[in-house]
Amino acid sequence: MSMESVPLQRRASDAHLDLSSEERYRLLAENASDIVYQTNGLIIQWISPSVTQWLGWKPHELIGAPALSLLAPDQDLAWVESNRDQLLAGQSVVQEMELIHRDGSKRWFEGRARPMMREGDSVEGFMVGLHDIHEQRLSRRALLLSEKRYRSAMQHAGVGMALMNPHFDIINVNEALCEFVGRDEDELIGGSWSVVTNADDLIVEAELLDRISKGELDTFRRVQRFRDAAGNMLYGDVTVAAARDDDGSVVLLTKQVVDITEQTTSRRRLADLAARDPLTSLSNRNTVMQAVERALDSSRGDAGRVGVLFADLDNFKLINETLGHIAGDELLKAVAERFTTYLGRDAIVGRFGGDEFVIVAPQPADEALLTYYAHLMTQSLKDDFVIAGRRVVMTTSVGAALARPGSTATGLLQDADVALSEAKRDGKARWRIFDLSMADAAMARLETEGALRDAIDNDEFIVHYQPVHQLSDSSRIGFEALVRWNHPQQGLLSPGAFLGVAEDSSLITVIGRKVLGQVCRDIAGNPGMTEHVAVNVSAIELAQTDWLDATVDTIVDSGIDPTRLIIELTETAVMSTRRSLQEDLARLRDLGIGIHVDDFGTGYSSISLLRDLPVTGIKLDRSFVSSLSDPDSASYALAEGLASLAFSIGLIGVAEGVETPVQSAFLRGMGWTHGQGYLFGKPAGLGDWIEIGA
Repeated sequence: MSMESVPLQRRASDAHLDLSSEERYRLLAENASDIVYQTNGLIIQWISPSVTQWLGWKPHELIGAPALSLLAPDQDLAWVESNRDQLLAGQSVVQEMELIHRDGSKRWFEGRARPMMREGDSVEGFMVGLHDIHEQRLSRRALLLSEKRYRSAMQHAGVGMALMNPHFDIINVNEALCEFVGRDEDELIGGSWSVVTNADDLIVEAELLDRISKGELDTFRRVQRFRDAAGNMLYGDVTVAAARDDDGSVVLLTKQVVDITEQTTSRRRLADLAARDPLTSLSNRNTVMQAVERALDSSRGDAGRVGVLFADLDNFKLINETLGHIAGDELLKAVAERFTTYLGRDAIVGRFGGDEFVIVAPQPADEALLTYYAHLMTQSLKDDFVIAGRRVVMTTSVGAALARPGSTATGLLQDADVALSEAKRDGKARWRIFDLSMADAAMARLETEGALRDAIDNDEFIVHYQPVHQLSDSSRIGFEALVRWNHPQQGLLSPGAFLGVAEDSSLITVIGRKVLGQVCRDIAGNPGMTEHVAVNVSAIELAQTDWLDATVDTIVDSGIDPTRLIIELTETAVMSTRRSLQEDLARLRDLGIGIHVDDFGTGYSSISLLRDLPVTGIKLDRSFVSSLSDPDSASYALAEGLASLAFSIGLIGVAEGVETPVQSAFLRGMGWTHGQGYLFGKPAGLGDWIEIGA
């Protein structure tokens, strides 16, 4: 607004416009101002009485005074000249100004001035209306200061921040947010969050923002995924808050984004590690169990069936003990890679621990699918492995099972484990699918195992002796000790009724030691008995690292002559043992104990056993003896050849299963020196044989 000066030579009275009271009232009403005054451009000619209320001046004190005298000092008056030019051009102007109160205080007003025209469109003066804006000005200044401070804090904040309008458009961002998403400020302001935010997260956020617009929420917080300019996945802890006006409508929204990418990826990495087997990177036991549980839950009430396969590697422990655990780990990783490659992406391949693997078949599963997957697993191992620079041939036994009504994850895997045990009993490198008959058999084995444990505690095992005769004169020269179970309900049970379960549960170790102890006591208690006694030792016993010490301690503690004993080992047991037996058997031979290889001729490495171990005798398997009626048969030729082999290297040859005098004659003619079988006597208690005598 212009409080312009007019030429000094014109007197104020000459320029005075004689306005009537009605005209001033009209002007006052039109301006709706708190103070109205009239000026000829320099001098105040008239001013409304309200000036006293607002500025403390009486009207007569100001009339005739310069209009500029109302302005508070120390303010920028650059606007005076520009406003004057507009007024002289016939234009109205609006200007904020600070006026001086009579008491020296200052107050802000908004002035609205319009020119007053005379004939000829000349400007003869101005009418000015002043409206008090002091409080608004102070509030606006405080707001601007607050905004300035907020923007400064926002720009220098260590976390990403953005301002959004009620339409959720980005109107401002700080440097931290730009750095977080790898974008320039120009790329974000005025744009949409879709440029940097995961599409799925945008859908959820849109729903939350809609609730803010409706007044249902004022703020929300969530973890949100972002993409930087390179496409990398980022994670932010996002908080959105709304600022509302008096009627509750949204004026502004702030979004704060805290970078939690490192923490989130670390947690995900830890979660992944917790779900993975650290050696093979396959799913671990817990993850597989959870996968089976989810599959069972999803299959309830529909045709989909859940199938699992349980596998372990045949003779894997032999790799560990011959090549070392590092080589064993290398083999496990190679097998895991083969399984994963052959079974494809649909199946879940996991490692339960050791050499045990579990496969969760894709749904719906049936026996045909499980058979197909079992075939794939065996096929995946058909090519040799090269481990620690050596060729390794590996096979796997597989048990599979389908879910039944009411199946649990634990129960389903137990079914597969039962089928795996059946596959291994069939000879390994095979697969079996679980059926209920297996469950009955497994339950029977479990019951037998429990009864065996009770039998051990109750000393229910007894030793029977079967005689061994010299074929040349039919004289008795020894016995084989055979264990029997004196079952409290079922009576006397032969080994075939329980030894399989005893070996599977490793109870055979305890039973074997009891048998050896009883034999030693029987020999010690019958000093007049001069025969040798042969005691069988299983592969499970041989695998025990303390077997030799326990055997020697038992013999020594009994006080008997060790030369009275013979240890019988099957060649299969020797070959499946995970450690070298040469030193152990040599120690027994040093004590005078005989070493016989039982069931000779039924294994794969008979000749090498005789070469590498301190063997004193071999026992011809009964399967050869039963075929001796045909001199042209292969069994006859082999029996004859083995007799020659035993004689040539100075070993005792014992033929088992001799039941007829003809068989005895054939064997004697071949060169077999000893025989054992029903022809000479069935197993019986030692007392019975002592009464009979030699």
